[in-house]
Parts: sequence; C-alpha cells; structure tokens
Amino acid sequence: MLNLAENRKYPRITIDCGITYRYVEENADREGVAKNISGNGMLFVADEEPRIGDLLEVKIQPGTLSIPSLGAVVEVVRVRPGAGGAPEKGRGTACYEVAAMIHSMK
Repeated sequence: MLNLAENRKYPRITIDCGITYRYVEENADREGVAKNISGNGMLFVADEEPRIGDLLEVKIQPGTLSIPSLGAVVEVVRVRPGAGGAPEKGRGTACYEVAAMIHSMK
C-alpha cells in the first residue's frame, strides 16, 4: 500500500541535536535544536521568532564522531509556535518551530 502522507522528493530524517545559527547580516550566534532534516530543508526549534524569508547560517552539531557537522545557508519558509508556545507576558521563554529551505551547503 502506498504511503501518500509522505509524498516528498527527499525523506525526512528525525534528529534531535543542537544547532547554532545566525542571521546572514549579523555576527551573533544563537542556539536551537534540530528536529528533522531532508535533502532540501530542515526543521528546528528556536526561542525567538524569525521572519519568513530571513536567511540564516546554520551549523548542526550532532555530538557524535560518526556523524559529521553540517553547515548551510537556509531560508525561513514557515514559523509557528512550538510545544512551549508563545510566552505569556513576563513569563517563560518562547518556543518556535522554524521550517527552512536549504540554499547552499558550507
């Protein structure tokens, strides 16, 4: 039976590892957690909300010697509140799921 729910050119690979990212026009590194990656995109969780169309330099750090680090320039294509949701006024940290398309590898 065909799996029509996963009709993608590249399958997603579930991961759970740290990333650092920065806006292309800035020098400040930020941290997040990568949740999945495919041949042309990725999903990660961040504590701030980037804008759709933002370009980010991303470095995935798997934390194991058997999987090399990966660097890429990505474009934000979707942002939504994650499991932590948007923070209430004055309480906690926001959590955003950021979907990004890979433009180039570094």
